[in-house]
Amino acid sequence: MAHQPNRGRRAGRADARLVLTAPDGTSTVVLIESKAAVTPRDVAAVAARIESYRTDDVGGAILVAPFVSPRTRARLAEHGLGWFDATGNLRLAIDRPAVFIDRAGADRSGFRDPADRLLKSLRGPAAAKVVLELCETALPVGVRELAERAGVGAASSARVLDLLDREAVVERGEGGAVVAVRKRALVGRWVEDYRLMSSNEVVPALDPRGVNHALTAMSGVGGGVAVTGSAAARAYLPEGVTPLSPLVSLSLYAEDPVDLMTRLGLRRVERGANVLVARPYDEVVHEKARLVGGIRCAAPAQVVADLLTGPGRSSEEAEHLVSALGWAS
Repeated sequence: MAHQPNRGRRAGRADARLVLTAPDGTSTVVLIESKAAVTPRDVAAVAARIESYRTDDVGGAILVAPFVSPRTRARLAEHGLGWFDATGNLRLAIDRPAVFIDRAGADRSGFRDPADRLLKSLRGPAAAKVVLELCETALPVGVRELAERAGVGAASSARVLDLLDREAVVERGEGGAVVAVRKRALVGRWVEDYRLMSSNEVVPALDPRGVNHALTAMSGVGGGVAVTGSAAARAYLPEGVTPLSPLVSLSLYAEDPVDLMTRLGLRRVERGANVLVARPYDEVVHEKARLVGGIRCAAPAQVVADLLTGPGRSSEEAEHLVSALGWAS
């Protein structure tokens, strides 16, 4: 392996070229492109620049930065690029000679610039409201109009949209209006900061008569309750689409979990729960709820987020629902 730095870099050349040689003498060049910081929005331009450096002896390329976020890594992979950062994230894949290295480092950056006041997290009710609204609102939509629809301040709407633009999950047009939303990527970015079991107050419970009994009894409890998780995913699946697995647990949002458990005859348990009753992180869970097949369900984006961060095979159910909703991009 030989390292060939490009001292006094000129236009049209990568920052460095790494020559890999196999025991049989086969060799290839890996282009190294370095950046002080990189966001998902930067990846397309970086990929185009690296492509302009390629020659016949180049077998691969990696981006080097202090930190490469999960979303940035996903975008780099889409362009066939590898990466390396100071936290230990590393991916290099070459066909000939055959090389495949995939190491996980941190999913969050430990580097903080005190002068950088850009929003970095989607934690909290305001961000959640914007995310949920973006998944179903009519486009195009401007900052202030989105704020009104989501029920948040214009400043919150602007800061969240700026983060989502940097993360390349929304596309913005003239005047900064959102003209396209990558819904799967949007929910995926949200669940880096939101989790069903930690963002809500969750009570594990048991219905001795089974999950179907609890689900049937839901029809008589009135408002203030919304189904999420596997049962809601089933409700949103198009007719003729078979669920991935039998319904073995029920996840509910309730403003008063104790009262709901009393009305449904549920018992709080430490182990063996078949019902999760959550006091929601925000009332938007109920504002966005809707009747689907006679069941009052949380919004599709909320259901996908809860499945992605829930127990068991729920992440597989989330991807199944995403595909059925046409959100796969």
